[in-house]
Amino acid sequence: MKESNFTALADEFTRSLKIRNLAERTIVGVRWRLAKFFSYLETQGISHIDGISKDVVRAYQVELYQCINIKGSQNTIAYQNNMLSAVKQFLRFLHQRDYIVADPGKDVQYAKQPKQLPRGVLTPSEARKILHAPDTKTVIGYRDRTILEVLYSSGLRKEEVNNLNLADVDYHDGFLRTTGKGQKDRIVPIGKIACRYLENYVKSVRPELIKDPYNNHLFLSVRGNRLSKNMIWELVKKYAKKARIRKNVHPHTFRHSCATSMLKNKADLRTIQKLLGHSSLTSTQIYTHLSIADLKQVHKRCHPREKDRE
Repeated sequence: MKESNFTALADEFTRSLKIRNLAERTIVGVRWRLAKFFSYLETQGISHIDGISKDVVRAYQVELYQCINIKGSQNTIAYQNNMLSAVKQFLRFLHQRDYIVADPGKDVQYAKQPKQLPRGVLTPSEARKILHAPDTKTVIGYRDRTILEVLYSSGLRKEEVNNLNLADVDYHDGFLRTTGKGQKDRIVPIGKIACRYLENYVKSVRPELIKDPYNNHLFLSVRGNRLSKNMIWELVKKYAKKARIRKNVHPHTFRHSCATSMLKNKADLRTIQKLLGHSSLTSTQIYTHLSIADLKQVHKRCHPREKDRE
């Protein structure tokens, strides 16, 4: 089949991603990257899918490498590979649907990305300073302390924390149920201190914030609504500054710090993979390049917060 309308093909490709139940944010990102590729094809005078050859894909890869972004610097390798990934997925789709005879992106290799350690990992002492920064005598301060404890104890992403419902929390047995990337559900352990704060928050603090009795979101704003998209980011920044931590601290810093500290205290890599919700062990292996002390196997004995007494 011959098709010159890239947009129509992209629409069909998008529908296939939705059928696979990919997250809406992921689909929007792929579509945006494809739009950049289509713009490049237009500059090359290519308006038909038959004009997309292996050389064209490689030339686009070179373009991504040479392009200077709005910050006046070269695009990162991660950015280049993400842009190329959308193109390769799209071309593979066209080939599978017999719109093209061969897949021109099949043999185009991604740029090798240097291994980088997570930056700004907190020491247990620094983490404690941030955890103690909120004023727990106030409703909002106690809520914020609970959020920080959950972030550090569980290694959850900020979106995962923000999406928690009351039914996702089991502070008696020490577990959270969350839905991560790719709409994958997982059970995550949390430690005794985080459990204590969660229990007190749910029983005594959250009732002070709730306005709609049918609102099941765990963490609520002062107006009784679900927290805004950037609220957790802002409160982490706020308390890191209050604790006088000079590192660039953000919600993901707690995720990195949780994984790093547990590895140093003998947690095995597979356990960390399950905790963080990584689909591939490759994503977790970055932490093995950090200095690792003696190994332990369970969250209760691995997490530095579990050694604290309050």
